[in-house]
Amino acid sequence: MLKMVLYVIGGFAALVAAFIVWRLYATIAGGSRAYKARLEAIAPVTAALSAGQQPNEADLQRFARDRTTRQVLHDVLADAEKLQLFPKEFLTWPALAEANLVAWLCHPNELQGPPEEIELMATLPAPGAANTHYFLFRYRTHEPHWAAKDGWMAGVAGPYDLTAPPAPYGPGTFSRFEGFDSRTPEEHVRAHHMLVIERQNVPPPEKK
Repeated sequence: MLKMVLYVIGGFAALVAAFIVWRLYATIAGGSRAYKARLEAIAPVTAALSAGQQPNEADLQRFARDRTTRQVLHDVLADAEKLQLFPKEFLTWPALAEANLVAWLCHPNELQGPPEEIELMATLPAPGAANTHYFLFRYRTHEPHWAAKDGWMAGVAGPYDLTAPPAPYGPGTFSRFEGFDSRTPEEHVRAHHMLVIERQNVPPPEKK
């Protein structure tokens, strides 16, 4: 009887381990596909860079203005050491924080695409780290998207050291898909920070 119980427990543990591995793979693979799709969207820029040519100014403006391609455009130009070509009006912390959150939302495990509307609501210090800040946004989708019924939801991007050059990546960028009005701005930031940074013991970036 004991041996049977141990077999059952062992089998269950193996199933749990297999599920965790599958989820990790699905998360990484899904993120890779979503990023690849955004990269393909800026093909006119990547093709010009690959050919050693100057990207068209209209393409640079169009892809920087689009919150869905803004992050990947920044990545491509930075990798090519041509970040000076990134349109200056979008090379700001608010614009890149917005792009960071939208990229996160586009993951197949999250919103599965960009929101139809997104608005910056507040810039707040990271809990326990006054030198770094979060950008708090509210966003919503329209019908027939499955999240349309939830109205305005909260999401944060960051934390960032705002004295550093603007960049579209923050270790705590996340959304709990909660209604924006369900908490105060400070409560939203604290809840996201506790869930992503403190629970995973990932320290926010220190001011250098």
